[in-house]
Amino acid sequence: MSDAGIPAFTPADLAAVAARWGLDPDLVGRLGPALDRMRDTYGRVRTLATEGRAPEPPPVAVTRVPRGPDNPHGAWLYRVDDPGRHGTGPLAGRTVTVKESIAVRGVPMTLGSRLMADFVPGSDSAVVGRLRDAGAIIAGTSVCEDLCYSGSSFTSAHGPVGNPWDPRRAAGGSSSGAAVLVATGQADYGIGTDHGGSVRNPAAWCGVFGLKPTYGVVEYDGAMPTERTLDHIGVLTRTAADLVPFLEAAATPPTAHESYADGYARGITGLRAGVLAEGFRWPDRSDPRVDGVVGESAWALERLGLTVSEVSVPLHRHGRDVHLPISIEGGLTTVFESRLQGNNHLGPYHPNFGEAFGRALARSPEDIPVGGVLALVGATLLRDATHGKVMAYAQQVRARLRAQVDRALREVDLLVLPAVPMPPHPLPADPRAAVIDTDLPFEMHDNNCVFNLTGHPALSVPCGFVDGLPVGMLLVGRPGTDARLARVAAEFEERVFRCPPPPPPLPGARDELPTVRSGR
Repeated sequence: MSDAGIPAFTPADLAAVAARWGLDPDLVGRLGPALDRMRDTYGRVRTLATEGRAPEPPPVAVTRVPRGPDNPHGAWLYRVDDPGRHGTGPLAGRTVTVKESIAVRGVPMTLGSRLMADFVPGSDSAVVGRLRDAGAIIAGTSVCEDLCYSGSSFTSAHGPVGNPWDPRRAAGGSSSGAAVLVATGQADYGIGTDHGGSVRNPAAWCGVFGLKPTYGVVEYDGAMPTERTLDHIGVLTRTAADLVPFLEAAATPPTAHESYADGYARGITGLRAGVLAEGFRWPDRSDPRVDGVVGESAWALERLGLTVSEVSVPLHRHGRDVHLPISIEGGLTTVFESRLQGNNHLGPYHPNFGEAFGRALARSPEDIPVGGVLALVGATLLRDATHGKVMAYAQQVRARLRAQVDRALREVDLLVLPAVPMPPHPLPADPRAAVIDTDLPFEMHDNNCVFNLTGHPALSVPCGFVDGLPVGMLLVGRPGTDARLARVAAEFEERVFRCPPPPPPLPGARDELPTVRSGR
């Protein structure tokens, strides 16, 4: 075994790699000495990276929260007793829950999966560190979907997360637990990741605000990557005004001359809102009642001093089509082939995280969720069949889509459309069958995933109800106008619609959650 901890390669290893790539086995067999030199180099790199490393911080007191009276919706994963390094910044004394796909020092980071049940990060993610510096109290971690491969809330290895308005229905995902904990007042902020709508889906279905900021303004370091050009850190809050302290604490300022607080303080009279025609009336998916509530809310912006008109982004209708090859082929590379690291980028990289995930894949591939298996197999077959050509086409169409959105946002200041085209669906009794046989894990992505492709800030705003279940209106702005969206949302909340808190769970309501296994 070399200093890198890699056993010497056997003739069987060499024969296997020759067969995998269609190479001459005799040639590969003669490469042993050169491969040994490579292994030695790997050992030297390991030594360089680990020498002089800071000692591990002291352990953190964490408590697993079982489903029960204190966790009736199944939203909590761990509670944390960690005073941290609370400052006196914009989040002083505010409580935060963190999606379990984002590192919190000393707290198991399971990714909603059996695969990573034993992984405990030794340091905070960048966003958690910045929130601590701003005075926030990290209260614990929230349940997410298994490897984040669902926009609903029934695939987590920890069990389903019930909607706070009706526990028999989905809360939305994959940041499901974070939305529920904010909606029910158990935390001031919920931090999540958003790859195709994973913050805004549950925000819309749980009746809270959910912001996917402008791409890159919140550092992604320390969160599970799925496809680096789609991945965003987002936030959930009960009020629109609470979005600004988060941005002040966690995000890079939009310009060198203006803070988010300054942008929020600007008036909104005279802004132009464009009702995005292609965001409504999705064939076979839109609920006309949702379209109606969002449409009425969009035109109600005139009462706030905005002018409202209809605009068009023709490629919006194909956003989900474009998202698929980019997300699954990028996920094949990032999640599975490079063990959550990705390749050929400037960072961040997390060696221990990647090693833990790689060992888990080798040890128990049967624990890959069925949604992950679908993505892994589909991406492998389709990439091999097309040699990556269709993914490259998708990237070209993506650029055209971004240009169309930018063009629309030169005509108006913000776009308005439904965040999710339908109300929350019932939690399925058989999640495995639901993933294999239905579109339940992804039916809600049509509108939200477009703005992961384009990187524009997008904010889900509670705007009404259908059958007693919340509806979200999506506001989309130019890059860097996150605070302006928050101000429009705050005025809407103050003068048009303020979502009430959900009713408290009835005694025994936790028993209404379906008893299901995770979706594998």
